[in-house]
Amino acid sequence: MYHPRYAMFFDMHTQEGCPVVGKNFDAEKFAEKLENAGVDLVGFHAKCNQGFCYYDTAIGCRHPSVPAGRDIFGEVVEACTQKKIKVTAYFNCGLSNEDAIRHPDWCRIGMNGELLHPEIFKIGWVSPYIRTLCPNSPWRDYLFKMITEVREKYQVAGFLFDSFNAFPCTCPHCTAKMKELGMDYTDRADVIAFARKSVLQLAQDISNLLSPQENGLLCYFLGISPKDNAKLGSYLECECLPTNPAWGYDLLPLTARYFRNLKEDCPVLNMTGRFNDWGDFGSLRPEAAIEYDLFFGLANGMRPNIGDHLHPRGDLFDCVFDRVGKVYKKLQQYETWFEDARPLTELAVVSPGGVDKTPELVGMTRMLSELRIQFDFIDENCDWSKYSLLILPDTVTLTEDIAALVKKHLDSGKKIIATGKSGLNPSEDAFVFEDAWGVKHQGKCECNPAYFKLEGRFASELPDMPLAAGMSGEKVAALEKSEIAGFVYSSWYNKHWDGKYSYFYTPPAEKTGIPFLVLAEQCAYCAFPLAQAYYTQAAPDLRKVMALMIRHFLPEFLISADKYLPTFARVFVSEKTDCRIVHLLNYLPELRGMSLMVEDVLPLTGVGVSLRLDGKKIRKLYHAPEKKEIPYTISGDRVNFTVPESYGYAMIVAEMQ
Repeated sequence: MYHPRYAMFFDMHTQEGCPVVGKNFDAEKFAEKLENAGVDLVGFHAKCNQGFCYYDTAIGCRHPSVPAGRDIFGEVVEACTQKKIKVTAYFNCGLSNEDAIRHPDWCRIGMNGELLHPEIFKIGWVSPYIRTLCPNSPWRDYLFKMITEVREKYQVAGFLFDSFNAFPCTCPHCTAKMKELGMDYTDRADVIAFARKSVLQLAQDISNLLSPQENGLLCYFLGISPKDNAKLGSYLECECLPTNPAWGYDLLPLTARYFRNLKEDCPVLNMTGRFNDWGDFGSLRPEAAIEYDLFFGLANGMRPNIGDHLHPRGDLFDCVFDRVGKVYKKLQQYETWFEDARPLTELAVVSPGGVDKTPELVGMTRMLSELRIQFDFIDENCDWSKYSLLILPDTVTLTEDIAALVKKHLDSGKKIIATGKSGLNPSEDAFVFEDAWGVKHQGKCECNPAYFKLEGRFASELPDMPLAAGMSGEKVAALEKSEIAGFVYSSWYNKHWDGKYSYFYTPPAEKTGIPFLVLAEQCAYCAFPLAQAYYTQAAPDLRKVMALMIRHFLPEFLISADKYLPTFARVFVSEKTDCRIVHLLNYLPELRGMSLMVEDVLPLTGVGVSLRLDGKKIRKLYHAPEKKEIPYTISGDRVNFTVPESYGYAMIVAEMQ
């Protein structure tokens, strides 16, 4: 199977009314521009979500304005193959508007009998999702025939299959199958569960049809979970346009740290876009914005993929290819160190079922990133054995399966950090491992709002005043051997309305005796949901509490930086057989009105960095890609140095003896 290095993907969902599809398209010029931009893999539409095929098909609907005998997809495959550029074929498996118009009996029917779906994703009537196709209808066999047709007809490196959305359907095909399974087609929960089962089965059947892993085909299904893709496909891809608020700048940090743990020797692509959103032909994001997305991915083991739109006429805009080429040429200077490097981590955050942009995961990611902690996200299917420290953020109650994994971790003498409800049983009335947690659960903490103060050895780390806990938490009692490092403080009265007065102003009153932070031999536990509170308030004092919990078990972090590196900068450490690599990204994602923007490449000047060596000996330290050597000092098991003046991205390489 091909492992892509620098990819592009071209969207081409073309309305029936477009009069001159492909009129100006020159596949040889297209391939030449890709080659000049440094692209080695391109995704191109075989069939779009409007239902039209752009290849020489004897089965599907050709776009009516493509001249007879014209094979746009075939031209791309031939021209790119001559340039040694691989091509993957795009198929939309849930949307095909033209086929839906011709075969309304293939459409999903909603629970209220609706065929058209203006409510989907709250987009409105002007939407690609106005008609969606049922995976249990004859559409399935029709789709399989077209996939087979492309597989046999063209020398493609693989397929990208789109729109495996689990929309509810009560068409005759689905209701019959639900009845066979004993499911209730009038119950929304059953209908949605069946829809999920149906799209997963569709992906399974396509995987069986192509056998991508055995045949060396790149294959990914957009819409099913990454975990299922790891089983059914052959590579993973994070589709994330950070300028779209639904994705934003908080999704990639989650997926980058999760995807790499799902499958060994598996290409992981990081798809961003040159535009602000799909369907937006008229925006060209700043060079700094695109390079920030891709440097972030490369530092975490992901390969770059830039999305673009192909104009229906086939117009090729030099400014787009120039921008892509400029970014890729900058990235490629560092390829020697990116290739085969693996991210180093010092702990993992447990997220059963996978990752999503939940408040607790985003809040935890931001805290740890700002603290320069190197971490993974793992679920119940990942290998937990390589981590000495796990964090269970806010809501990880212990089902039987998760409890078994936690027990194995604790039995091996390893450590856990838990916050909020994490560690409780599914009934949320007792800690499963009470002795390890060092606390006994006594219900919900009734203080609203709640404040806290640290005591003992950590008291001087925070301001000497009751600080806002940010959210409601748990009421616990510390066990005898546990160290109480902080207590809850109540307010004079809880926020409430008594029929006459609104009790809004609620200053702190007194120490309650209820523990806020408890440190045990194997567990550091905060009774309040730190991650969600940080997501809500971004209070540095809450982040400091998390740092202290980590320091309880990890006195020395893998990497640290001084005050000259802003908290919005990101730091990563990766490793090859002969070196450790430090990546510093100094870009500022900014909310401008309603739009997210990165425009400026910010300078790094005078930043002091300390890197743990874990017993390794340094041969030399230099600034890549020029390999200009950097002065350094050794203190114990750490190397200390100052980063040379850099802009946006800096790579420091420590070659080892």
